[in-house]
Amino acid sequence: MKFTEHRDSNILTVKQYSPGLVKINNFELTKSCFLNQKKIVESWSCQDIKNLSIALIDQILSLSPDVIILGTGEKQSFPSPEFFAYCAEKGVGLEVMENSAACRTYNVLTTEEREVVLALIFEN
Repeated sequence: MKFTEHRDSNILTVKQYSPGLVKINNFELTKSCFLNQKKIVESWSCQDIKNLSIALIDQILSLSPDVIILGTGEKQSFPSPEFFAYCAEKGVGLEVMENSAACRTYNVLTTEEREVVLALIFEN
């Protein structure tokens, strides 16, 4: 699925998504990753929603988001409620959806100049 062009070419946005591949500007990634408008973390060690941990959430929180968009693969899978509570304690929203919807949502939120992090889980 192709995505529309972002107005500011300095902002990292999803240009294309297909199962097992995401194109962020000129970068093609095939492993779990996370990013905000200015930085990509190309290798994130979460390969399954069941492996999500507070330490992995803390890695995402290091980018100081207002909201985390968590893509859980090709289908939506919810993590334990403790992760929603943990993020809420930090003042950060956590939204969970399948990867394609997560990519679209991230792009929309970047046009609103919100501090958003997109985290995508690619299962091995």
